[in-house]
Formats: sequence, C-alpha cells, structure tokens
Amino acid sequence: MNNIKIAFRSLSRNKGFTFINITGLAVGLAVCIMIMLYVTHEMSYDSFHKNGKRIYNLRASIKMGGNVMNMAYMSYAAGPIVKQNNPVVEDYMRTMVYFRPMVVSNPASPENKFAENKLIFADAGFFNFYSFKLLSGEASEALKAPFSVVISKDIAKKYFGNTNPVGETLIIKTDSAYTYHITGVAENAPSNSSIDFNFVASNTSLLSMKEASMYTGSQEISFGSFGLNLLLKHASDTAALRRNLQAMAKKDKSLGEMIYTLSPITDTHLHMNFGDSSNTRYLKIFPLVAVLILLLALVNYMSLSTARATLRAKEVGVRKVSGASRISIAMQFYVESALFAGISFVLGYCLCYLCKPWFLNVLQLKIDNSFLYSPVVLGLLFALLVLTVLIAGSYPSLVLSAFKPVVTLKGKMSRQAGGTAVRKVFTTLQFAISVGLIICGIIIDRQLYYFRHADTGINRDNIVMLPVGTNLVKNYQAFKKDIGDLAGVGEVATSHYAMYKGYDMFFAAGKTKEEKSIPIANLVADNNFIPVLGLKWKYQPAPNTEITGRNKVVINELAIGKLHLPANPVGSFISDGNNNLQVMGVLKNFNFSSMADELRPFALITLPDTSSFWKKTGCSLFVKINPHTNLPTLLAKMQGIYKKYDRDTPFDYTFMDDAFNQQYKAEDRLAAIFSLFTYITVILATMGLFGLAAFTIEQRTKEIGIRKILGASLSKISTLLSLDFLKLVLLSVIIASPVAWWAMHNWLQNFANRITIPWWVFTAAGGIAVLAAIITVSYHAIKAALANPVDSLRSE
Repeated sequence: MNNIKIAFRSLSRNKGFTFINITGLAVGLAVCIMIMLYVTHEMSYDSFHKNGKRIYNLRASIKMGGNVMNMAYMSYAAGPIVKQNNPVVEDYMRTMVYFRPMVVSNPASPENKFAENKLIFADAGFFNFYSFKLLSGEASEALKAPFSVVISKDIAKKYFGNTNPVGETLIIKTDSAYTYHITGVAENAPSNSSIDFNFVASNTSLLSMKEASMYTGSQEISFGSFGLNLLLKHASDTAALRRNLQAMAKKDKSLGEMIYTLSPITDTHLHMNFGDSSNTRYLKIFPLVAVLILLLALVNYMSLSTARATLRAKEVGVRKVSGASRISIAMQFYVESALFAGISFVLGYCLCYLCKPWFLNVLQLKIDNSFLYSPVVLGLLFALLVLTVLIAGSYPSLVLSAFKPVVTLKGKMSRQAGGTAVRKVFTTLQFAISVGLIICGIIIDRQLYYFRHADTGINRDNIVMLPVGTNLVKNYQAFKKDIGDLAGVGEVATSHYAMYKGYDMFFAAGKTKEEKSIPIANLVADNNFIPVLGLKWKYQPAPNTEITGRNKVVINELAIGKLHLPANPVGSFISDGNNNLQVMGVLKNFNFSSMADELRPFALITLPDTSSFWKKTGCSLFVKINPHTNLPTLLAKMQGIYKKYDRDTPFDYTFMDDAFNQQYKAEDRLAAIFSLFTYITVILATMGLFGLAAFTIEQRTKEIGIRKILGASLSKISTLLSLDFLKLVLLSVIIASPVAWWAMHNWLQNFANRITIPWWVFTAAGGIAVLAAIITVSYHAIKAALANPVDSLRSE
C-alpha cells in the first residue's frame, strides 16, 4: 500500500510527464489491441466446428501441356467417388454458393420482394457435418427433401417477425422461381466462419430444377460448382488419404495429369480463398507495425522515467540508508510502472473500443461481439497487460535501484545519471520507426497513384455498366434500344462480362514442345465494344471486312509473340481446341484486369447484337454517357426502363472507373491503415522528444544562464540546445532508410506493374522527421533562452 501511495503521489506531482507517459502508452496499447483482435480473429476461422480437426478441404489442379489449372470447385459426383475409393473418409459435404442475384418473397405478401444473397445448396447432413447451431428444426431431417430450406435467424425475423417460421414457405427466384418449405432456423453464421449463409437449401433441390444439368455436370471427378469437404475417421488419416488420392490420380487420365490438394478446413480462409476475402496480405505487416508502435510507446515511458532519475536519486539514497534492499526499491518502481501500465491499458482499451468500428469498416470486416469476450481474446489481453508491466518496469527499476546512497546524498549525481546514452538510443529508435513508416506510407501512396493514373489502353470515363440477368434477356434488344435512345447517352455496347469482373479462357495450340497449349483470356462482345471502350488498333482489319462471327477473332499484341504468329497476323488462324479461328485484327495491348497482374494474351470474339448467346448467358450493357449530362436524372430514367422489362430484379449499375478502382481495395485499405499508424508513430515520437527535451533543458538551466551573461544570442542558444537532438534524428533517418527500402522493394514485387522507388521519398521522410523534431525542441529551447539568467543563477 505504501508503494501504491508513493506511485499516486508521483503521478499527481508531475502532471505533464504523467500525461505524456500515460497518453503515449495508451495510444500504443490501443493500436496493439486492435491489431491483436484482427489477427486473432483471422487466425481463428472455422475453429469452432466440433469436428474441425477431422474436416479437410479437397481441391485439385490439372496439368494440361505446360499449364496448370486450379479446380477450386469440383463436380457433383466427386464426393461419392472419393468416399467410395477412400475407406478413411467417414463422410463428405458438397456445398454450392449461388453467386447470381436472387429475389425472395413471402407468399403471404407476394408484393414485397427483396433482393437477397448468401444462398448455398448443401447435402442433407449439413448441420451434423458442421457445428452451426439450429434454433428450430431437426438437423438430420432439415435438408432431405427437395425444395427444403433452412434460414438464418436474421432472415427469419425479416420475413416472419417473432413467429416460428418452420412449416412456412418462401418463394426464391434463382434461374426460375420455386417455392421452398422452411424446415429450420439457424443461428447466424459466426463472423469467423468461411461458410456464410442466409439460406441453406437442399442439394436435392438442384436435382429437381430444369437447370440441374448445368450444376451437377460431369459424372466423373472434374471441374464443377461444388466445394468439397471430407470428414476423416481419424485426424491422423491424412497421410493415407493423400496416398489413396495419388493412386486415383494415376488411374484417371481423362482430364490430364491431376494433382489433389488436401488442407484443413481451418486453413480455408487464409490460404485457399481466391481474391481479397481473407486480407492475408495484412497478417504479416500489421503485427509487425503493432509491435513497433507498442515498443515505441514503451520506450517513451522508460526514457522519460529514467530521465527524471536525478529527481528520485535522493529518495532512493534515503531509502537505502534506512535499510531498504535493492529488491524492495526495484519492487517500488515496478508497482509504480504497473499503476502507469494499468491506467494506460484501461484508456487504451477504451480507445480501441471507440475506434474499432472505423478500423473494421476500413478493413471491410465484421467481428462478432461474442468473439471479443471469448476466453482466447481475454487471455491475450491479460497477457498483453502483464507483458507491458514487465517491460515498462524493468529498465527504470534496474537503473533507479542501482544508485549508490553516498553519491546521491552528497548531491554529486552527474548529468549522466539515469543512462543518457541509453535514452539517446531510445530516441534514435523512436524516430527510426517513424521515418521508416513515413517512407513506406509514401511509397504505398505512389504505387496506388500509379495504378489509377497509368495508361491502361481503355477509356473508362463516363461509362456505366448495367448487369442484364436471365429475366431481362428475352427483351434485351428493346431494352438496349430504349437505353440508347435516352438523351445524354452516346453509344451502347454488349459484353458477356462487365469489364474487370471476369473473362473466359481457352487453350490455343502451341508451336513448341514446351508449350503444347497456351492459355488465352477471351471475351465475347458485340460490334460496338471496341469503339465504346476506345480500344486502339495495332493492325486494323482489311477494308470492308466483317469481323463478326464465331470463327473470327481479334487478338492483342501480346498474343502474337505467345502464339508465334507472323509480325502482322491478320488472316492467320489459331485453334481454341475445337475450332480454327481466323485473326481479323490486332488490338494494342490494354489492361483488361488488374494492373497488379501481368498482361495476358487476349482474344475478342464479336457476335451480332441480335445473337441468342446473350439470351442464354446474360450479359452486361455498356452505356457511354455524354459530357455535361445530369447523371442522377439519367440514371433514374435508366432505372425506369429497367423496371419496365424486369420488375423482380433490383436495378444495379457500376461505373467502369469505380470497377477499375475496386480492384485495388486491398491496397487502399492498407494505405488508410498505414497512414493512421504513421501519424501515431510520429505523434508518439514527438511526445517522447517533447518530454525528454523539457527535462534535458531543465537540467541545463544554469548553463544557459551563464551563456546569456557571457553574451550568447537567442539563436545561438536555441541552436546549441536543438543540435544534440537533431543529430539523433538524422541518425535515425540513416538507419531507417535502407530498412524501409528493402521492405518496400519486396512489397512492390507483388505487382507486375510497379514504380521504381524515387530518391526524394527518403529526403521527404527525413525532412518531416527533422521538422517535427525542430518544432518539438524549439519550444523548450526558445523558452529557456528567453528566461531571465538572474532567476536561474540566484541559488548560486
């Protein structure tokens, strides 16, 4: 209790230093807690399943010539075949995520229709295979019958209020409208589940649909629409299963050389998802940043605590003369550090709680509140508190408890007391971290600027893309004409996919043994596609030549070299594996996917505007809008035309430049978070320097008074006092620059199109750090230089 009283007195006596210490440590802890929650949540995916250690995801890849094609989704028949040939497999589960738009209505109020998502089709034992909680209904019976569906708790409340909907029906319109019987209500899927759903329908529903063959596909193991998870009889059976799968692959050569991949379900989120869904690129960066920021905050605390060592020296001397041991004195300062750390931790947790919604919104993540109070998270928070107390109290207690009572009581403590050299190291470390993050932040920003302003070969300005589903395609020609006739619309075009939303692939026959088949990205579009997107010709089609047709193709420049075609390949033929396609023209290379990826060989097949192809597959309508057009009014008119032909499907649109920018959302989020971290490190470093400069200059008050009496000017005194600190900042720039260059050089290797790191980035970062240090130190330096020397020398 005595130690706690002394700690509180120390807190209240030195309010400025207390504020800097507690605030700096609280901010560092808040950042660390936020990142810890994020990383822990990402690492905990699917660990809640009771049989999680025995559930493995099965995927495959196929070698065709010199190319490898990954099979993320497999055929409907793959599950039974694998189980039949592998006795170690206890059960299998096939799930198909329905990616297309769907409309749901309650037959009791058919006029109220809602666009919904997160529909999955699954085998009958879904709720026994996984550990999703059923609030009502029988797990073993819920998904047996065709057109049976289990809905989530939120969906049940949305459509049926607080009544139990089991036994009721919903009309779900996918490719066609079907009436589904509700057989259960499930708790909402946890935020750390790689399987997310609002509706779980039975796979037997798919078999009863007229489009069944499109989904069930081949009766062999092949490409398909279903994710396949296997439940093993024992967790140790993985080696035997892999051997059996290899034996199966050797027997079946129908698709080429197949390689099976087996991974735990807990790895699905981080290692098996395509796209940006898992934020995995942050998991290596953010923990490092969290450690650096917490280290910076702890360094602040230890530096300021030891800097005030001379003020506590006589206290330590009196205690030692009175019989206190070094251990008891060290314990006193540990208690003081624990009090500081405890207050900082509470403030840091409150800051984290307040900033969490923003942080998760930037990362586009959801974390359940129940996860925040799980035993794992609470244990990690406690461990962080203990670690903070141990580190924060270690150095000050060792330094202060080591003072010799004879020296301290005679008042002969030099300015070196309290480890000035160590504090210089601390200050250099702080600014090195800050400068390193500033450099990284600038380079990330430059790379994003390059992505958005590089010439991609496509004119993306003022182009709106409207998705056209199966409900509207039968009236597509009339719809397209009505849109094209609107005032403010320049041209319209049709493509199978919206730009930057996907493309098809075919394999062209290669000319060498090493390249038996060459993957070619291809897109099907109409005649207006090229002019609407502003694509440029390298070799134009011959005059009066029709380029439209199934057996005609337009390629890009890159395809010429990859396919070993003549320099001007117009009139040449390439094979897509089934047909010979005549090359009608060559387009200049353009980026039809992310600038982060390498440019690929590309083929464009143009079909007539009236082609039945659009009716079978759906398409995307590209609308070129004239300059100076009132966009809200025009979009409202487009919506009216859309509803005229399709009342059920919600009207949706995307600007092409927004779709282009959306490809870099991961980098955008990284830049936003990194900017925040950089601001925090600079603030923490300057706070530490502010407190250290105040105390250092306070120690030199008499020196400054003597210099003023001897004629030193204000500028000379300010320069003298600032120079020592500026040397440390410049040293930190020298240390941080090569480390930051190495880190960013490695990061840039992830992008096929990237900037070279400019020299001025290091100068700019150093200039920011030096300017922050000058402003921080100058306040105290000028204040000391302006002080009356009579006051500072009066005690002499």
